[in-house]
Amino acid sequence: MNEMRLRNQKIDVRGRSAILNIAAILLNITGVVLTVIGFHESTAEGTDTILQVSGLLLVAASIFVLIMLKGMLMFSYVSRAFVGGLFIVSGLVKANDPWGFAFKLEEYFSPTGLAADFPFFGWFEPYIIELSVLICVVEIVLGVAVILGGKIKLATWSLLGMMIFFAWLTYYTASCNEKQTLAMEMGMEFNRDCVTDCGCFGDALKGSVGRSLSPWESFWKDLVLFYFTLVLMFSIGKIKLNTVKENWVMVPASMIVVIFFSWVFGWMLPIFFALIALLGSFVIGNINIGKMAKPWKMALFVTLLSFLFSLYTSFYLPVKDYRPYAIGNNLIEKMNDGVPQVSEFVLIYKNKKTGKEEEFALDQYAIYGDTSTYQYVDRKETIIVPGVDASITDFQASINFDALSEDEKKIAYIDSLIQADFDFFYEEKMVVSSTYGADTIAAIDYDTLYYPDSMYTAGEPFVALADPYSPWVLDITPYLLTADNIFLMTIRDIENMNEGAIADFKAVAEGAKANGIPFFVLSPATNEQIELFKSKFDFDVTFLGFDGTEVKIIVRSNPGLVLLQNGTVIDKWPSRSIPDFDSIFEDYIKAE
Repeated sequence: MNEMRLRNQKIDVRGRSAILNIAAILLNITGVVLTVIGFHESTAEGTDTILQVSGLLLVAASIFVLIMLKGMLMFSYVSRAFVGGLFIVSGLVKANDPWGFAFKLEEYFSPTGLAADFPFFGWFEPYIIELSVLICVVEIVLGVAVILGGKIKLATWSLLGMMIFFAWLTYYTASCNEKQTLAMEMGMEFNRDCVTDCGCFGDALKGSVGRSLSPWESFWKDLVLFYFTLVLMFSIGKIKLNTVKENWVMVPASMIVVIFFSWVFGWMLPIFFALIALLGSFVIGNINIGKMAKPWKMALFVTLLSFLFSLYTSFYLPVKDYRPYAIGNNLIEKMNDGVPQVSEFVLIYKNKKTGKEEEFALDQYAIYGDTSTYQYVDRKETIIVPGVDASITDFQASINFDALSEDEKKIAYIDSLIQADFDFFYEEKMVVSSTYGADTIAAIDYDTLYYPDSMYTAGEPFVALADPYSPWVLDITPYLLTADNIFLMTIRDIENMNEGAIADFKAVAEGAKANGIPFFVLSPATNEQIELFKSKFDFDVTFLGFDGTEVKIIVRSNPGLVLLQNGTVIDKWPSRSIPDFDSIFEDYIKAE
């Protein structure tokens, strides 16, 4: 009788045994962690197999226990909190810098990127910013929907589709990088541009913990999220819109996830944003808006909230700047914060007498240097200390000497460059003419013995480049980094910039000139584009040649403005909010 009552008893979220199900869930999560570590590229050979087998066995065994004890519904609540919280944070850090994510999409959609193998993706290249904002908003909305249980079938299937696509994308990226490395080792050409960072968390990871996820780490991150999404699929028919009691469990549980990642990223805004999104959804959902269902009212609120945040950061600047050019950073320090790689090399030689391969340290030349006994085979490198690139590697500004104004040539640093190298690039020349034509020669080479007056007519000497095909390019980088005060205007795309703000930049440039403060433009624009810009806006300002990718990193706005003092970023402004020069002078320069 008791057995029949147990069988007919309705099983709730606790299942047949809350304690055993909780233990099984913890074992399952442990198994997932061990599996991922086992497949990580840094795990030692031998240990990796043990971790992989142990992890997969734990996952399989715990799933079996959860099914037998009716604990999958409880597990789905854990998955909802984890997946939902992570999606909110992931979407928000990308929404914080939608242009940064858009540039990452541009890498994927380029003709030599993903579109090289799948031309379909090239169609999206003109819409990178729109697609960036859309993905950010969708991630946040789906995260909230999973936590609150709104339209769970639609949300879960959408999550599953996204995770399948992103897992495929990160696998493609990781494979591309491996093929590129192999091609380089073999000395072969590789006609693909592989993305080295998926941009899953924008610049947040690199700017907080020091590095982004590697392509294979990104792939495993997506597989883990795919797995937890499958857990939701297992109980999809049992999950409904949260009751008030369920909200008291799901909201705090998901906030733990959000708080953890906020701590990792060193940014508290995701905590407040998630609370506003979750609690606001609950409030808006209970407001009568025609015949609109409660889940749709919640989704509409979160969509609007996320879209407005993304719109603001795309028009202006990121709320939290994780890039090395963030306000307060010293660029010289960021250019020298790398760690050199320390490696140990082992030489492999074949013993001609025994036919066996032997390994030698570099200092054992007395042995392997005997060519009658040993034949070189290969060299093996063991990395003792992994190298880390400096935060800034491509801050390099240059200008052709001929493009400098007379006032700029008088700047002490530039004048020192001119005094040191002028005679190396420029020389006195002259044109000698005859009945056979004219020839330009170095003035020092003119001698009537070779150019008799009866046959040649010598023109007046003039100064010109010694080699017309090798213009004199001056490196202005040290000057930019050491000036007491200097304004840098950045233009990443001179043909598609916010032209309405140029008058504001001109006003700042005029104020800077009146006060003896240098003002330069950093841009990858061509000479033709620069001349058109100066003519169109009557803006006679000096352009410095600069890497196009690095310009995108300095200021997301196009154009943007930066104030440096002795290499330190004092402030930066987007084109839509350029202050007048007097305000900048009072706040930052006069106060100094």
